Amino acid sequence: MQQQDQRVPARSDSGFSERRVHFSTRSTRGKSAFVAEVKRIRGQKNPLSSAGLKSLRDEYTRTIEPARDQAREALLLEHRLSDLVNEAYGLTPDEVALLWQTAPPRMPFSPA
Repeated sequence: MQQQDQRVPARSDSGFSERRVHFSTRSTRGKSAFVAEVKRIRGQKNPLSSAGLKSLRDEYTRTIEPARDQAREALLLEHRLSDLVNEAYGLTPDEVALLWQTAPPRMPFSPA
């Protein structure tokens, strides 16, 4: 599962400075897990107000959900491109399997 650090923007209405919030773009964790992580980072001494929680949820909907959708679309396109390249080179299933077995760790995705 790919993990990414997402910077939480510094905003006067949320009352927190820029910090990293760890979340997975491929996980099923959603808005509530994100809000819980921000609350954890802020701690009990610096809780979010009701307006701050609403603002955080709205920001999640505005930025993170579309980013996840785009990441899913990019992954689908990478798979399709990989299939087209394999087809263009006339690779057999055994050759494709060997290619993935010897692929460097920086490959953008694992075979499905």
